[in-house]
Amino acid sequence: MNKKNICIIGAGQIGSRHLQALKAVKTPLEILVVDNSANSLDIVKERYESMNTFGGNHILHYQSQLPENSVFDIAIIATASGPRAVLTKELLKKNKVRYIIMEKLLFQNKNDYGQIDRLLKLKKVKTWINCPMRIMSFYAGLKNEFDGKKITYILHGNQSGMATDLIHHVDFISFLTGSTDLEVYTRLLDKKLKESKRKGYLETTGSLNIFFKNGSQVLIRCDDKGQSPKIIEIFDEKKRYIIFESDERAIMSRTPDWKPEELKFNLPYQSQLTTVLVENLLSKGKCDLPTYKESAKLHLQTFEPIRKYFKLKYYPFT
Repeated sequence: MNKKNICIIGAGQIGSRHLQALKAVKTPLEILVVDNSANSLDIVKERYESMNTFGGNHILHYQSQLPENSVFDIAIIATASGPRAVLTKELLKKNKVRYIIMEKLLFQNKNDYGQIDRLLKLKKVKTWINCPMRIMSFYAGLKNEFDGKKITYILHGNQSGMATDLIHHVDFISFLTGSTDLEVYTRLLDKKLKESKRKGYLETTGSLNIFFKNGSQVLIRCDDKGQSPKIIEIFDEKKRYIIFESDERAIMSRTPDWKPEELKFNLPYQSQLTTVLVENLLSKGKCDLPTYKESAKLHLQTFEPIRKYFKLKYYPFT
């Protein structure tokens, strides 16, 4: 069987998890990992080799420069947001790519969203964005509970930054409700940005209100101090879920008696999710992540108001 060609650009934390997942892919792969840090390439190689899962007979290559004159079935662009637009343009200028999976936050500059959209259409590259809540079985199952409904969604927790987590929840709410138009109210955000745990990037704290066109309301709260775990509350007039993500449990109640019921669930790691994503793309030419067009629209509606609130020229988040 001819091997399928996969390229991972970015060998950081998330890139290493994508690579680990490829080890379990049954189709034989030829995998190229690109990162300008030799140390990162050493770490990602060690993490790959530490996995006890086995799939096809894969061949791996590691290099510091983007490839040229190559053909890839799938490219996974797992860098931080800063260099992603430039690397995407360079990758597609010098190579042929069939499918792309990109990490979020997509890009730091508003103009890049339209430029990359036009480039993807020109090169006929199908692209999806890695907002995976909608493909995790527990969260995906809530679609049946809230499909098309007007919901209230509350997120609180100080252990993950607001900006870095934000698009995951905006995408998930859009998935649940089917609503793709929203307004973001920034007046309750804290006045100052803070340093992100990722060097060179910033974070937001305070409260953010989001209103979806279908009437759904969102409150996201992140204090600048403390270590409270992430808690998600989703409800409409007939049912309520309180989700303790770090404990992989939820409390559900519904009409008529609203008696609480505890649920247990499992959230897969990225090193498991990417296995399924890649196998679906190779066998079916599709996956259940949001498309580039869908996600770019949600990104801009979400981050433009935040950029304007802080009087920034770009989105300093990742």
